[in-house]
Amino acid sequence: MELFPVTASGARLACLDIGARGGRATVYLGGLGLASTVTFAPVAGHPAVAGRGRHVLADLVGSGWSDHDDAFGHTIDEHARAVAAAIDALELRAVTLVGHSLGGSVAISLAAQRPDLVGALVVAEPNLDPGVGTTSARIASLTEDEFVAHGMRDLLDEEDSPAGLRTLRRWSPRGLHRTAVSLLAERPATFRAQLTALTVPKRYISGALSGEDLGELRATGCEVRVVPAAGHLMMDDDLDGFVEALAGP
Repeated sequence: MELFPVTASGARLACLDIGARGGRATVYLGGLGLASTVTFAPVAGHPAVAGRGRHVLADLVGSGWSDHDDAFGHTIDEHARAVAAAIDALELRAVTLVGHSLGGSVAISLAAQRPDLVGALVVAEPNLDPGVGTTSARIASLTEDEFVAHGMRDLLDEEDSPAGLRTLRRWSPRGLHRTAVSLLAERPATFRAQLTALTVPKRYISGALSGEDLGELRATGCEVRVVPAAGHLMMDDDLDGFVEALAGP
């Protein structure tokens, strides 16, 4: 695990950096309430992936094993710049950037802001449009202070997955709220529009049970792959299927 200062206050972003040096690296970004180092550990350790290249599992500021920083804005664009700073510190270029849910939105922002860092993009059910996201909408329905006072506790009390509970507990309450608000916000160019404009090779992975409009996804210019018998948490629902969609030709 390596820690890189990435905010004005000196908060450090944690990266689990594994695999062979040399060749193209893959950088992974996890979802809201999750931790990349937990979500993507089974992916990086899968027989179809392990031993093939370098894998960097990066926890967003305020989540996982990264530092908390209440002075940090936790907007999607700020998260993207923080991850870019860690990639710069690792002296990587043209990475394959993989993001799930929130991590997919951060990955799109990073690719748009720093195209020099991204050689290929893979997003798994990111938030593409303003106002879309059940958990983020619930969090953002409270003020930041209300969420810190009782909303985070309520969210933890209702989490029924032991793994989800462990990673949710590691989130900064203020960071979680600010991130959720930013996910839902209107922006000059939606993440869908940004994804469509990107010219790097790009792939969209969807869970079959999520029922997404595949025509709309293909209209973004992405190669679309579907993980069978899987919903939004497709790495948990069908790890083999997700890895095949991620790593297959």
